Amino acid sequence: MIKLIKLERQHLHLKTYVMTSLILGLFILVFTYFVANVAQIEQETEFMVYENIFLFSSIISTLLFGILSATMYNNLIIKEYTGERIALLFSYPVNRKKIFMIKVLIIVSLVSISMLICTLIPIIIFIITESIHPIVSDTITLPLILNTFKIIIFSTFSVNAAGILAMALGFMKKSISVTLISAFVLLCIYCNLMISTNSNPLTFMYIIGISTLIIFIIVIMLSHKINHMEVH
Repeated sequence: MIKLIKLERQHLHLKTYVMTSLILGLFILVFTYFVANVAQIEQETEFMVYENIFLFSSIISTLLFGILSATMYNNLIIKEYTGERIALLFSYPVNRKKIFMIKVLIIVSLVSISMLICTLIPIIIFIITESIHPIVSDTITLPLILNTFKIIIFSTFSVNAAGILAMALGFMKKSISVTLISAFVLLCIYCNLMISTNSNPLTFMYIIGISTLIIFIIVIMLSHKINHMEVH
């Protein structure tokens, strides 16, 4: 299984997506400082507190990595199972379901690790510089840091959930635009839930539980469909 994952990872050519993730991380860092500075200049009271700055940065990160996730699912799964490469893919002496599951696992792992690193590091850098030369007239506390970490974890889950759900819709319609549009709509829903629930842990758990169940059903259905596909 490990050997198969390594082979599939090499086949997928993930370097481009890793580089894109690093660029997104740099953008999030710049964006966080931009929001903090503009809030002070324009006297935008909503963004003169760390809680809202970190929340806004997390939302932007969710949207950016959500689109990246949808793009990866489109390029690495939908195109392979609906394009000319399907004959080559089905010629592998490996269970089709297993190959599909491995592809999903690799994408979920890469997106999760990239998003966590590229969202946490900019915020950590911002917190360190604020402790030395503050831009915002607010106090950084341990509960604030823990709450921000919780939001980032939920954001990472939201990105993966939206990506898989969008992949399912794009797979059925065999459409790039359907994948990207549905991903954006789903991401907006998750972001609104993040804001409206005030980071309530119980609500987060309900959302994660329901989404996980739906994702599990979708992945099983898609793997079953792929297992019975015929090459024309």
